[in-house]
Amino acid sequence: MSNEWTQPRQNSIEAIAHAMTVADGAEYDIRMSIDGELILHHNARIERSEKDEHYEGLRPYVEQNHSDDLRNAGFDLFSDMIEDSRVRSAWIEGNAFSCIEIKRPHPKSKLAGGYLPSEKRVDWIVRMMQRVSEIMETEPAPERTAVFYCFDPATMRASQKADVNIPAAPINPFIPPWGPGPLRRTMALPSFARSTVPRMINRWKRAGAPVLPLASDHIRSWSKYLHLGRPVSLKPSSVKRLNRQRKGYPIHVWPAPIDMERTIIDAGMTAVSDEMDPTILQTSRGETRWMKPGTKPLSPELWARMADPSEDSELLLAEAKEYPTWSGLDMSERREHLSHLASILQCDPFAIDEGAPPWEMPRFIGHRGAGKSHKEG
Repeated sequence: MSNEWTQPRQNSIEAIAHAMTVADGAEYDIRMSIDGELILHHNARIERSEKDEHYEGLRPYVEQNHSDDLRNAGFDLFSDMIEDSRVRSAWIEGNAFSCIEIKRPHPKSKLAGGYLPSEKRVDWIVRMMQRVSEIMETEPAPERTAVFYCFDPATMRASQKADVNIPAAPINPFIPPWGPGPLRRTMALPSFARSTVPRMINRWKRAGAPVLPLASDHIRSWSKYLHLGRPVSLKPSSVKRLNRQRKGYPIHVWPAPIDMERTIIDAGMTAVSDEMDPTILQTSRGETRWMKPGTKPLSPELWARMADPSEDSELLLAEAKEYPTWSGLDMSERREHLSHLASILQCDPFAIDEGAPPWEMPRFIGHRGAGKSHKEG
């Protein structure tokens, strides 16, 4: 296959529609403008390059600007994304998954408190959750197809206060909304030291979060040794032990490097990936990439063949595309898939209904839509 794919700008409607079309869904970031509209944007400061002359007149922090000015500068709004036919077809009608990450204003914007946690910042998060709900009031997200992510420790309290249909899950490690990327990552280290992955699972479960968004450093870098207690890795013995402990509780791993995608999904977890080029048919290990394990699950036999580097990836993918989507499966077919998943996760059988795949279903999700295209900051 020729390499003709051009990566869209992160957190653009094009990027999110791409992830929801070629994969199981999209993770993307939202911020709230000064007039209360939701902007698809990651960094606290306006993301720009030397060629972005149309940004003249914008204030430095996203939240300080009016939504019309941001739209005119080329940034997309959440309300416009919901109206996109590709997004509506994939998410609202087709069970694609939406991880909506709520971004807090930089303290220098003077809109939601200062550098320390405050009730003003919690209220800002509440308003953003409620604004999403207002925009989607006529066509709300189908159950089990959306979750709010947020780095704030008060995420669950904000969710309870917002009282909306989309549930929330705090992201671990907790990272402050200010400072350059390296400093913010350094300040996140205490989060690694405070708790093991099994303890986080128990904590999130008790708090009512439907998933645990987990930085991949918790399972693949030296950071996993910072806490007291047994570390977790993706080695088969460690995965089996973790699956016995979590009893099916869903884990979303971000970012998922291409050489770990298959291992993460085989472990019964969701992979949140920056590598969203659909022309890359194989991982660095020679495994055939299948980017719809949640919305278009394959038979165990075909999935096993995709792990074999000697198999022809184009032929395997052509065969996979003939499989029905989750919405096209009858109850007995869903039961068969979920029974196989329950055996992997070593947990009780899942409830089966006419709706979207269960929270526990491993998925392949695009990070910032079609992958990062700007540095953090």
